[in-house]
Parts: sequence; structure tokens; C-alpha cells
Amino acid sequence: MAASLAVGLQRAGAKVGIMDADIYGPSVPHLFGVKGRPHIVEEKGPEGQIIQRMDPIEADGVKIMSIGFLVGPDEPVIVRGPILHRTIEQFLRQTAWGELDYLIIDLPPGTGDIALTLSQLLGLAGAVVVCTPQQLALIDAVKAINMFRKVKIPVLGLVENMTGEIFGRGGAKQKAAEMGVPFLGEVPINAKIRELGDAGRIRAAFDADSPALAPLQHVCEQAAMQIAKSLLETPKMPSLEIL
Repeated sequence: MAASLAVGLQRAGAKVGIMDADIYGPSVPHLFGVKGRPHIVEEKGPEGQIIQRMDPIEADGVKIMSIGFLVGPDEPVIVRGPILHRTIEQFLRQTAWGELDYLIIDLPPGTGDIALTLSQLLGLAGAVVVCTPQQLALIDAVKAINMFRKVKIPVLGLVENMTGEIFGRGGAKQKAAEMGVPFLGEVPINAKIRELGDAGRIRAAFDADSPALAPLQHVCEQAAMQIAKSLLETPKMPSLEIL
């Protein structure tokens, strides 16, 4: 869903970057079908000093940074605590993002300390919580919503993914209403979406003949509306400058 949000917003004309904060299971490069190693570029800092930053890998106009570009495809990433915090900070501050309208950050599942790290590093417009419709998944979604509330990150809304016969329908919409958060839409379970992701062609999910086009576009539109609303209510401009 993070990759789909990035593609949908970029197709709408926005300048978009996506940061893969799932350090242990980075999948964003695969979804976009890109690989390589970021080049080091030099930029001038606010006081004229030279700063070295990583140039993000670009896929059809979307700028991407992921630990997946820095380690082998089968190599595990074994980090914790301060090193994890430092890695996230480096991705944010030492990537040459340029001017962006949106920076989408793909978080790992669960309620680990990455969300806390992000809340300390910059002002986030908000979080989108994604879950499947069944009760077992909704238990974790509720924990995620409460976690974001505790670390003062606005919850932009809830997305129901893989809606259909296997996992059911409507659970996330009902839970969103119970918790007082916006419901951003549902994306049906469909083999074509899985095939495109496996093939590294997530952008094709937005093709005119794609069964995912309408639901994904709806989610992107609703998310953009909630971001605009969040910024109007509590204006804040995230800064990625080196401190």
C-alpha cells in the first residue's frame, strides 16, 4: 500500500519519494523492479559547508531509498536499538531527496520503535494504518492506531486490504468508525495485483485495464485529502536538513 500510495500520488502530478523503513524486510525495491547502489552526491549546507548525501534510486519519477540497495538480496539485516535509530536518521537526513510534495515511509508491521524514532526526528503529516478485514488483523490495527496516538502522530485513516471471500469484508470500515478515524477505502484481493508486485511492476496496478485502478486511486485521493486536512489543522513543515 505504501508503494501504491507513492505511485498514485506521483501519477497525480506530485513530487514523491518513498523511504523503506522496514529494515528487516525491505520489499520496496522489488515492488518497483529497481536495484543498484545509491551514488554519493555533494551538496552545500545552510552555512556553505559541503555535505555528502546518498542519491536515491528513481523509478518512473518516484525517488526510493531502502536498505535493500545497500545489502545483498539474501543477506539478513541484524541491527537493533541505537543502530536502527541511526539507520533511519541517515535515510531521512543523508538522502538527497530534493524538493518533494510527499515522502511516503513504509513501516514494518507491528508496534516497534521505528515509529517512535520517526516521531522524534521530524513532524509527520500522519500515518495510514493498513490491515485485512478479519478480527485477528484488526487486533493489531487497533494497537497500531493507539501507538500512533501515544507518540502524537495523527492517524490519517485505515485501509482495508485484501478484501474478499478469504478474509471477509467490512471489518476495517467498522473498526475505523468505532475508533473515530477516517476509512480510506478497501482494496479487493486479486491475483493480478499479486502478480504485478511479484514481477516488480507495481505501477501497472494503475493501468486503465487494471482491476486495482479504481480502489487504489480512491485510497490515494482519500489519503491526500486527509493529509491536507491534517496540515491545515496543525501546520508543520518537516525538515530534513542536517542539524
